Amino acid sequence: MGKVVAMPNNSNRHLSLGLAALKKQNFASAVPHLEKAFKQAPAFEIARPLVQALLGMQDAKAAVPYASQFMEDFLATPEDTALLYDTLLALPDYRFAWAVLHHVQGDPAPIAARIEAAEQADLAANGAAIDALAKKLRHLGGFAPHEQEQAIADLGRLPRAVMIDAAQPNLTDPDVHPAIRISLLDALTAVGDDTPVKVAGYQTSGEIVPSTLPGVLNDQTLLQVLNHIQLEIGLNDPELMRATVEVLRFELGYLYPFVDRAIKDPKHFAQSYLNKSGATVTPEEHALFNWLQAQTAELVNMAK
Repeated sequence: MGKVVAMPNNSNRHLSLGLAALKKQNFASAVPHLEKAFKQAPAFEIARPLVQALLGMQDAKAAVPYASQFMEDFLATPEDTALLYDTLLALPDYRFAWAVLHHVQGDPAPIAARIEAAEQADLAANGAAIDALAKKLRHLGGFAPHEQEQAIADLGRLPRAVMIDAAQPNLTDPDVHPAIRISLLDALTAVGDDTPVKVAGYQTSGEIVPSTLPGVLNDQTLLQVLNHIQLEIGLNDPELMRATVEVLRFELGYLYPFVDRAIKDPKHFAQSYLNKSGATVTPEEHALFNWLQAQTAELVNMAK
């Protein structure tokens, strides 16, 4: 849920003025007042009308941070869920829209139909631009690393079927960085792609169905490793624990969805990761650590 913050009463000047302007559909006036009210009390009850006002200004991009911060609140009622989808489809971000559908209360079918209708209307109006973006995404391996990263930043712009078709060829392309491939695979999981796809991973490959995967953040082997890391470090150094977990979660993402094949013993891996020069570190772990380090360095270079 959103942060529990003491709400200002309606005598709050900026909140009162913002709500009054919103009621009159004077969005240009409502936005700055509601932004100031939100700064004073960052509560969902202010975020909701602020999102409405920003959408009235046709500024869905500015509304996204507020929608993201209070996602569970927006999903609590049909009316607020509709407002959330007003935001996502105005961007548009179809990947996000399909991903959020898994968390919608009640029957998701009407919202799914709404997303599909928006996609069809978008294709009819902007088919050439969508096709150009899809062609670039379909052949990521032919682009420079930093261009690959830029291309997937626009992934949500593609309607579901177009995105699935464009993303799949990259999953086995060695010229596409592992982090990019995993982002694409995670996107296929988010939109519920139920067609088998081939995926190349660290020293392995296989065929999987994206919709059946847990997603990178919920991979069980990855979570086991992180849990062992926290146990090994202990509670004496919470900052070190937090930083180590954050870095390792990022690195282990390169191994998805075959994390369990690369890491047979999560506890031993965690111990080896924290003491890479230890006598018990296996040759296989040394090779894996070197590979993870190399991929991270390459990804850093991509951002330059």
